[in-house]
Amino acid sequence: MALADTATARAQRFRREARRTSGWAGLIYVLPALIILVIFEVWPIAFAIWISLWKWDVGPLSFVGLANYERLFVEGFVTVDYDDKPAVGEVARSLLVTVYYTIGVVPVTIVLAFLIAYLLFQPISNRGILRTIYFLPYVTASVAITLVFGWIFNPRVGVANWTMELVGLPAQTWLEDPIPVAKRVLAWAGVAGIGDWPNNFAGPSVALFVIILFSIWSSLGYNVVIYLAGLTDIPSELYEAGRIDGATGWQLMRHVTWPLLSPTTFFLSIVNTISAFQAFSPIYTLTRNTGMGRGEAGGPLDTTLTITVYIFRNFYERANSVGYAAAVSLVLFAIILALTLIQFRIIGRKVHYQ
Repeated sequence: MALADTATARAQRFRREARRTSGWAGLIYVLPALIILVIFEVWPIAFAIWISLWKWDVGPLSFVGLANYERLFVEGFVTVDYDDKPAVGEVARSLLVTVYYTIGVVPVTIVLAFLIAYLLFQPISNRGILRTIYFLPYVTASVAITLVFGWIFNPRVGVANWTMELVGLPAQTWLEDPIPVAKRVLAWAGVAGIGDWPNNFAGPSVALFVIILFSIWSSLGYNVVIYLAGLTDIPSELYEAGRIDGATGWQLMRHVTWPLLSPTTFFLSIVNTISAFQAFSPIYTLTRNTGMGRGEAGGPLDTTLTITVYIFRNFYERANSVGYAAAVSLVLFAIILALTLIQFRIIGRKVHYQ
């Protein structure tokens, strides 16, 4: 009896000691990740909030409180032009350009990636080589392929204009053209449409359209690979059962493949939307020499001035505007977070995980 009581007491002490030390042991295991998270995620956000409350250049100049946010939401959305008439502010215009860019890139990339992945998943010859070719643009240095793309659309020596002339179409200035692409196409077709619309609300400019083409081409490989991984997880028995029931290839793709790939599509829609709102390198590299002043970010007549390029302009190209750029970056963070939550709320409910 005494031995049993002693064993029970030892077991109780062991459990109490385990409970007392397990929390610290778990904290020690996650501490390296927590340190990295705090240094590279939490601290930059907190410091950006602090900077946004100051008039800041290389260092703090004066504390301005919420003045940067007031400027952002007032002057940034509605300003006056040279005739003292109301005009669209820089922040509103940059957000509109960003929306054009996102709408042009995300849906097209996802649809093309699904179709290409579906074709590459079929038993065709040289399938491995084709998969590698589609993935190469994604793993190639973005600045290098951006420069090559800029050369292709060079208005004087580019391959694009040479091809246009071969098919009887007029040469274009491409990355230097601020006119909306819809107006250009309607003018070529001789159709009266949105010619009288303000350029800001007539869709993406020709310059932005070229950037959209580049972004689709460069990110397509990643999306194709993700879709191929999703296709691999679909049980082959479902296709066999569908064929036995007389389903055609189109019916199998529509009623089996696409619904079961909804988690993959949901993931890619979120990732691509975030990436589109954060895109900077291709936009800046392709149009940094086509602005109203050479070397200025924003493209021709600011028609490629996305929100990230606008942040860069205020951070690096305007004096004493670092605090204002920090305020704009925090608003961008809030927009991306809100869009992600909306996608989870609306699209997430339609995802089929089984």
